[in-house]
Amino acid sequence: MLVRKLVMNINLSIVIFMLFTLSVFGCTAENDPVKLTSSNESLDDEESAYDLIADEIESEDYTSDSTDQDLETDQFSEEIDSIIVGTKVGNRIPEFKVIYEDGTEVTSTSLIENGKPVFMFFAATWCPGCFKELAELKDIYPEFTDGVVFISIGVDPTESMAELVEYKNRNGHPWRVAKPTGQMIADLKVTSQSTKIAFNSSGIITYRDGYGKGNKEIWAKWMANNK
Repeated sequence: MLVRKLVMNINLSIVIFMLFTLSVFGCTAENDPVKLTSSNESLDDEESAYDLIADEIESEDYTSDSTDQDLETDQFSEEIDSIIVGTKVGNRIPEFKVIYEDGTEVTSTSLIENGKPVFMFFAATWCPGCFKELAELKDIYPEFTDGVVFISIGVDPTESMAELVEYKNRNGHPWRVAKPTGQMIADLKVTSQSTKIAFNSSGIITYRDGYGKGNKEIWAKWMANNK
């Protein structure tokens, strides 16, 4: 009987020891996922830091490109501004304003901002040279109508807008007619009818001819090179 109790106590002690051991290892096993979660959080932090650095680099690259473009634009504007204002080829066109047949006022600045070269023909309805040259201009007009702004400007201050429009319609001229305002004629040094002045999209005079000079071959070449 005594031996049986001793064996039972020993077995009970073994069971208790085993239960205690399992309990200890079980707690350790349960703690392992916590460490794994912590490791994942650390990895996520590193990835977030990497993404932040990448975003900063991309942002810096974009800013740098924009700055370079702005710098090039500023340098180009400074070069244009450094060109002397005058009436000869290579000069910047002086500021002026004309009034179209529909009453719209147009300035040299707005014409330049339009981004197209401008061909101005200073005409009078009684001028035989103007009649001949405008007929030649009409021949080449369709080829360049989308790329060049054509304006026929009345040079005779005694002629009304109605007379200029009637002359235009009678001869089938497809371009706009205009009257100069202020000191435009004097500022551009237009001293006779049939004067031609053309400037590019930067406002630089690239062609000028006087009475009876120039022809459609010369004008077509200018228009082709100044689109």
